[in-house]
Amino acid sequence: MFEKLRKFFEAKKEQHEYNYNVKFDNVAIPEVHTHKSDKHQEEKPKHSPISYENVAIPEVHIRTKKNK
Repeated sequence: MFEKLRKFFEAKKEQHEYNYNVKFDNVAIPEVHTHKSDKHQEEKPKHSPISYENVAIPEVHIRTKKNK
């Protein structure tokens, strides 16, 4: 039983040839940065002011213990 299954997967491996043509296939290519670009980075001061306008503040509910 497993002999047929093994042969099936071996034949399937031999059939597939992975030859991607980037012009026609819909393949995503990641953008890799290998060097540091100084043009787009603005230097921020070390102690910049903090703005709390768009900060989510969690709700904290403190429960009291009930004595039984």
